[in-house]
Amino acid sequence: DFMIAIGDLCGKNPSTHWIDIIGVKDRAVSHSWHQDTGISYVGESKLTSSKYTVMLGFPVENKYCGCGVFSHAIKLKHEHLAPEGHNENEPVLFEGSVDDEFIIRPKFSLGQEILRYRDVDVLHSAPDAVYRKSVMRFM
Repeated sequence: DFMIAIGDLCGKNPSTHWIDIIGVKDRAVSHSWHQDTGISYVGESKLTSSKYTVMLGFPVENKYCGCGVFSHAIKLKHEHLAPEGHNENEPVLFEGSVDDEFIIRPKFSLGQEILRYRDVDVLHSAPDAVYRKSVMRFM
């Protein structure tokens, strides 16, 4: 039931793709901004068939409240779709740096264990410093 509920958060016809991400620990990393697929929806209506990425976080310690569990993100002004013919299983990579004021650093806490977003609405990257046992990504 739990996995079905997570799948339902991914939208209509989820890909059944999920991955366990740990990341580099104990040191700061530079950002590598990307989209996982650059695909927003299947079919003709994004209102009824949007595809979402869902992240389920597991911090290093119990009762943790803070950053480092979930990926950091940049909210895009407009949807950014993958180029025509782009392989759905390859990330869409972006070069360059971003001013710190535009980076969203989602907090993990009790009641905020899940993060959900449309891949075409954001760029995301590993946290500045990872503080997680794992984060499971569902699409």
